[in-house]
Amino acid sequence: MKKLILILILIACVSTPANAEPFLTPHQIAPHQATINRVEKYLSSLTTIVSDFTQVAPDGSLATGKFFMQRPGKMRWQYNPPTPVLMVADGKVLTYFDYELQQINHIKLDSTIIGFLAQKDIRFDKDVGLLDVEEKNSVIRIKLAQLDKADEGTLTLELSDKPLTIKNMVITDATQQVTTVSLNKARYGEKLDRTLFEFEDPRIKKHR
Repeated sequence: MKKLILILILIACVSTPANAEPFLTPHQIAPHQATINRVEKYLSSLTTIVSDFTQVAPDGSLATGKFFMQRPGKMRWQYNPPTPVLMVADGKVLTYFDYELQQINHIKLDSTIIGFLAQKDIRFDKDVGLLDVEEKNSVIRIKLAQLDKADEGTLTLELSDKPLTIKNMVITDATQQVTTVSLNKARYGEKLDRTLFEFEDPRIKKHR
């Protein structure tokens, strides 16, 4: 169950889709337009991120690890033991490796709900649409869904304001199961080793 929840972080759940929430209309967006523009500019300015993360699954179980992102298109989710999972995105494909089962899955990055964060330019009206925007107590929450897959899951970005800093990502799948990922001790703009985003099959390495 836990490993299924992990992969739902990055891919749209296709089981039993729920009714899609309506996207905000231009009239509903207008009061928040300045904030939306600021968040788009902030996210687009992030060249790299290195951060510890804590993940809370729908059943309350915890997982921790290290998150790396280099825009455009590259991500690495490196889970700490005992969670036997590694996910690496090389710009086009997300590779999901299960150490316990010794299985690999490949998923197109642009088919994932969270992949847009690694795009070259972040726009909330391009591949994703706005479902809700909330500004309260110096916290900004922006709820998104893929424009062509609105019934397959949502992503809520939670940012602290002044200065803008991304803190949490809340993923709700098609069955309304909620997973929260919190970024901790994040560092920005560091030069990252390109090999972080190159998947090396541990099964092959193991037998050398």
